[in-house]
Amino acid sequence: LGSGSESTIDIASGVDCSTILAIVFGLGQVGCHVVKDVANSYVLDPLKDSLVGGVVEGVPGMESAAGAYTEASNGMIRGSRKVEKFKKFYKDTFK
Repeated sequence: LGSGSESTIDIASGVDCSTILAIVFGLGQVGCHVVKDVANSYVLDPLKDSLVGGVVEGVPGMESAAGAYTEASNGMIRGSRKVEKFKKFYKDTFK
């Protein structure tokens, strides 16, 4: 499990310890991911958004380029959804 992962768990005799250990290790894993997600969502992502927004506003012509990119990427997403719908229709109808 790695360095610093030592735990002492007092379990009464006759108790199925596998469930208790699974819960303890699961909470440890979830805790690590929660901290990482909170740091990304509330610290790093807003900083990145602020930096990108500052650059887009500060460079002449960049706002129109960013708008064109956004429109193109949204169009690609809509197109991929149409392909997925057609694929599902084909699968449900002909297979």
